[in-house]
Amino acid sequence: MSIRRIIFLVYLITTTLALFAQNTSKVFQKANTQFETLGYAKAIELYETALKKPKGASEEEIVKAKLNLALCYKQVKDYANAERVYRETLSANPILKGEDIKAYRHFAQVLTSNGKFPEANQHWQKFNELQEQDKRGIEFIKLNSNREALERNAGSYRIEYVGINSSSADFSPVYFKKGLVFVSGRSTSSGIRRVFNWDASSFLDLFYLEDLKAIGNESNGASAIGSSTQTPIQKSAPPSKKLGTDYYTPPTPNDGKTIGRKGNEYITGSKDLDYEENPTIPTEKFSKNLNSKYHEGPCAFFHDGSKIIFTRNSQIGGGGLFGQKKNATINRLKLYIAEYEDNDWRKIREVPFNSNDYSCGHPTLTIDDKTLYFVSDMPGGYGGTDIWMTRYNNGEWTKPQNLGGAVNTRGNEMFPFIDERGNLYFSSDFHPGLGDLDIFFIPMNTATGMPSGKVRNLGAPLNSNKDDFGILTDSERQTGFLSSNRKRGGTDDDIYKFTRLGTLYGCRELIVNIYDNETKKPFDRIRFEYEIKGNKLSRESAITSSLGTIKLCLEADNEFNIFVKQNGFQTETVSFSNKDASDYESSKLDIFLKKEIILVDKNKKSKPTETKIQNDVLVSHKNNNSVSTIFRGIVTAGKDSTPIAGVKIKFINQCTGIAQEMVTGSDGSYEFRRELNCDYILESFKENFGKSAELVAKIEEKRGIINIFRKKTPVLSGGSLFDTKLYKVGDVVKLDNIYYDSDSYKIRKDAARELEKLVWTMQKNPNMIIEIRSHTDTRGNALDNLSLSQRRVNEVVDFLVDKGVARARMRGVGKGESEPVNSCGDGVQCTEAEHQRNRRTEFKILSIERK
Repeated sequence: MSIRRIIFLVYLITTTLALFAQNTSKVFQKANTQFETLGYAKAIELYETALKKPKGASEEEIVKAKLNLALCYKQVKDYANAERVYRETLSANPILKGEDIKAYRHFAQVLTSNGKFPEANQHWQKFNELQEQDKRGIEFIKLNSNREALERNAGSYRIEYVGINSSSADFSPVYFKKGLVFVSGRSTSSGIRRVFNWDASSFLDLFYLEDLKAIGNESNGASAIGSSTQTPIQKSAPPSKKLGTDYYTPPTPNDGKTIGRKGNEYITGSKDLDYEENPTIPTEKFSKNLNSKYHEGPCAFFHDGSKIIFTRNSQIGGGGLFGQKKNATINRLKLYIAEYEDNDWRKIREVPFNSNDYSCGHPTLTIDDKTLYFVSDMPGGYGGTDIWMTRYNNGEWTKPQNLGGAVNTRGNEMFPFIDERGNLYFSSDFHPGLGDLDIFFIPMNTATGMPSGKVRNLGAPLNSNKDDFGILTDSERQTGFLSSNRKRGGTDDDIYKFTRLGTLYGCRELIVNIYDNETKKPFDRIRFEYEIKGNKLSRESAITSSLGTIKLCLEADNEFNIFVKQNGFQTETVSFSNKDASDYESSKLDIFLKKEIILVDKNKKSKPTETKIQNDVLVSHKNNNSVSTIFRGIVTAGKDSTPIAGVKIKFINQCTGIAQEMVTGSDGSYEFRRELNCDYILESFKENFGKSAELVAKIEEKRGIINIFRKKTPVLSGGSLFDTKLYKVGDVVKLDNIYYDSDSYKIRKDAARELEKLVWTMQKNPNMIIEIRSHTDTRGNALDNLSLSQRRVNEVVDFLVDKGVARARMRGVGKGESEPVNSCGDGVQCTEAEHQRNRRTEFKILSIERK
């Protein structure tokens, strides 16, 4: 387990011991004790020994011991052994319940880190099937199926390994004066050299590089790497053992009992520990007053250099980590503030919102020094560790406020950084990423201090399949530093410098499909153009495949215009924005081309070619010419919009009451003559379909005496739900705009107007029987949502009964949160508008019987 993860522990399961400590061997009990107190290296040795001859242990106890062993290997980042034990245990198909179901999630994460993405998806799917609350597997499956989406912009950055790194962990740099302050676990005996001695534990201190020019001018200590998977080459003393397979720094006294530093024959490479690595750039301890016998972790400076806020482990024991049971062996993290006086840091004191019951750490300040962001597991969060915000006014701190679900998840968010524009960077193990911790970005509202955009993964090479965190950069991400264990893995964190060489953002995929609006068939190799809106110089062209489709990769966070021209068809200009699009899931855009409308006067003799054109128009277009005496159109099935034959059509003159009738052919078309100064009712009927009726309004003319004596046009109450479409038994029809306020079942005014259409439809189809369905969004408790949806559907049924619809013709079913129309499942970050789409009502036609 890495040092900075111990600062805010990601994976800690303490319930297992209580579940099966009884009736097991002493070795199992000792292993369980080590597991609970984070002694993973010792626990591995004990579990491996006990599992060789598990005398007297039940099958259930053996499975639990194996799951604990696999998790221990995962915690110390020995993914090869973690995969081995998980595979052996889960391939036997044990029946897992409760917390043990997380083993499928952990195995999926291990397989992802080992580059086995298809197999990882299988176990994400298994995890999804066995529990209802944690739905992050859905997004990880999408990402693992298209990882190239987060890797395609890798060429835009150069990553350099810098010479201040040591054999110990080095991470979380911040600017101070002309230099860099960072966290390190290197030996205190030398500022530039650290040789691992696995017989002693390591403490974190703050170190200082006085002049950043030392990194910029470094000739031998930095080497650019092309991607996150390449190993940076450093020029330092050669190690005495092969690097890359060793087991690094375990948890430290900063948080609790540590894993012993002596080699463990069970952990891959842990015996090969006697190597050393020499920094090529000298650094020194930052401050004797700040660095103590305790751990000092990530820090932040007021921008005038007068104050520092830093992380230090509590001097008082008590309280387990992150909501665990009280345990005197584990100390909390706290934030401290100090002032610079007489050439050193003095007046060290705690911030007022610290507590012995939870941890606070990882500070970052806005450029005006008025807003502090930090990490905590205090009550009121989303799970794991969250990012919080507090204001600094007249020397006083306001009550901390959680940044909410746009940033925080059921997992762990940590290492926040605010750039000079107020944009937030942070690391997370829950938002979908390339592996372990990834760095994410989200715009912020500087007035409120809260998120104002969508979380974005920075992608490769800033992220890798290892831990990536502790970023420091400018508002355009032109240059900066980040922390990562990508070089050797394990817990050997290093600081890297990065420089942007290309675009700030990569591109996001868009699949364009172009169809004939009449036939719904795709065009064969149609050419079109597209450009960034407002930038004609960006215009490019593309040609679809024989299936009428093409995949574009458009510059991220932009709006585009797409232009399609085709002989015989109307020109289409379609706007598209990918500002809210997924980084790794392709967006889709369907474009339907309509044939050109050519008006032909039937009173004049037409040439054969002109007649053919008129017939084409007849079967494909509803007449939109307001001055034409010909009214024509096409009847389609409501579910899939395909033309239907055998539909009886009536066109009723509301001035005279005279009705014209016809039956549609295979193309679904119809045509009637009309008087422009009269309203008409257009009715459509077909066996097993709902009846359609719509008002065809007259063409307005100057008021005359004759108008007074005309028959009054009947008013359709809100219009028909079907309009020009027909629906059959089994179709599910969504009621537009039947939405509800969050946590409410009362019908809004806009919904009541829409329900009037359903009333009219039921009246026009007196033998129709329907099932009304109501849905909620996925936030909140599932059982509460089910109850809420039933109250909502009951409210709709009561509304219709009050309007005269027989209750026997309706069946109300509350669906709760079980059928979202988008990807806004549990744990998925969505906008309020996206959640509202799921708070909907629809109906299914159960029967349409003739009289």
